[in-house]
Amino acid sequence: MPRTGIYVLPDNLSKGVLDTLLCECGEIAYPEYMKRAKLYLDNFSEEEKKSKPLKWKPFDDKKALIATVVSVLKPGKTNTTSIADNDWISNKTIEKVESLKQLQIFLIDLLGLTNTTN
Repeated sequence: MPRTGIYVLPDNLSKGVLDTLLCECGEIAYPEYMKRAKLYLDNFSEEEKKSKPLKWKPFDDKKALIATVVSVLKPGKTNTTSIADNDWISNKTIEKVESLKQLQIFLIDLLGLTNTTN
């Protein structure tokens, strides 16, 4: 019988998106870049974020934060490339970001793997 399961990001409990989880990871892996990216994004007023041409939806602030840091780490590359090439997901972030650790446990269990990190 195939193994199936559902895990709702960011932590199977809270509202959010992948970028919500990545923001937690970024605070561990790239705290200074996250701080600087927040300062930059804070220059946009709430009114600007809600009106044209921005029209941000819920969680777009998280997406913009991750994209801003990615553009520094890997200029011209996608978020996916940065996640693969940089330390967003690493032993350090798995150890310190509880929601990432829980996602790892879920995937190990779902796939029937042996957890070699513990």
